Amino acid sequence: MSIRPDNNLLESVKRILLKYPLCNHCLGRLFAKLGHGLGNDERGYSLKLVLTMELHRIIRNDKDNYKDLLRGLAENGGEPFTKLYTHLYNEPISYRECILCKNIISRKYFEELADKAIKVINEYNATSFLIGVSIDKELQLKEIEIASESGLEYSESIKNEIKREVGKIVRDKLGIEPDFNRPDIVVIFDLAGNYEVIVNPVLLLGRYWKTARNISHVIWVIRGTRKYPYSIEEFFNESLKEVYDAERVVLHASGREDVDVRMLGTGRPMVLEVKNPRFRLVDYNLLNSLVISNRVRGEIIGQASRKHIELLKKELSKKSKIYKALVYASEPISEEKLCYLEDFFTNKVIRQLTPKRILYRKKERLRIRKVYQVKTRYIDQHLFEALIKSDGGLYIKELISGDDGRTTPSFTEILGVNTYCVELDVIGVEVPLLP
Repeated sequence: MSIRPDNNLLESVKRILLKYPLCNHCLGRLFAKLGHGLGNDERGYSLKLVLTMELHRIIRNDKDNYKDLLRGLAENGGEPFTKLYTHLYNEPISYRECILCKNIISRKYFEELADKAIKVINEYNATSFLIGVSIDKELQLKEIEIASESGLEYSESIKNEIKREVGKIVRDKLGIEPDFNRPDIVVIFDLAGNYEVIVNPVLLLGRYWKTARNISHVIWVIRGTRKYPYSIEEFFNESLKEVYDAERVVLHASGREDVDVRMLGTGRPMVLEVKNPRFRLVDYNLLNSLVISNRVRGEIIGQASRKHIELLKKELSKKSKIYKALVYASEPISEEKLCYLEDFFTNKVIRQLTPKRILYRKKERLRIRKVYQVKTRYIDQHLFEALIKSDGGLYIKELISGDDGRTTPSFTEILGVNTYCVELDVIGVEVPLLP
């Protein structure tokens, strides 16, 4: 039967429903881009209704020849085909289960998922959200197969419909918009209504100072034994974990100083990643009052992003730093020698092989870095203080000692006597404009 040669839409609906049992939502979704302001359930039922009316017009005076056709549409399409079939042929008829959603998709279904999402969002005190949907590959392939019958350019996926409709309900009930860039929380449903929760971390931008020595960057364990009693990351975890009711706090910084090196002066830029927080909005004044001790101090200045972490790890770690070193010379040196040292290490390229002291944990490789400036203060024949401005990533202790020739040039090489770093502090870290 041909409805009308110019009525391609109804012909397409008829062809699809004769082949596949589809509920209103799953039929309407095949034509989601046609018609404005309609839900897919309205769209699907409207298509079935218009097709039913057109069929009734055609077959009302010749119903015997169209019985099988109407039965096929009624079995796969349900109402209003079933009502017309029963009216015309006085026979009951049952509707098959939707081949895609198994008759699960409905307005009630969307409401139930939204209520589950709202409960989770409130539980985590989130102020932004996103709904996700996960469906199995077999269903995705079946969707594509059926959509190709109507022309893929009109259709949308079942995932999109669920995400949109559930997201709208959550938005209206909570008064917050879905965040497609960085939501506090993502609730991912499967078709059966089960869900998993992804809680995005709170990222805090700031700096830290380390005013004591023998504090590691993170907990340092060797063969099951802790090497140092305290770490910077541990300090922030202990200070902030409880106030956020979080799983833990992770420290990201622009490089790291050695365990026996203090971080003074301008402090080291950092991002604190608060994982799985159940509270998200904490006053910065409260945070800053919690991250103060006589060994480590932090300053939180605002929210951070993943771009900040990338910047810290890649770009900022290479920026110039200023160090203060107390240097011991094995033989007497003069102030004139120190003046020569300052002149020599002006914009000087340094070649460094991986220091011997860390070869057990890092591969052998050559680093090329630059020393921009050295300023010294004479203390006595064997001691002097040096301010060193250099590229990030330069091993300062080896710049001073020479590391048996593995770093060149070095203080030892230029002064002609063995020199050793007695104490080292970082006092300045160059910071570009942060995004």
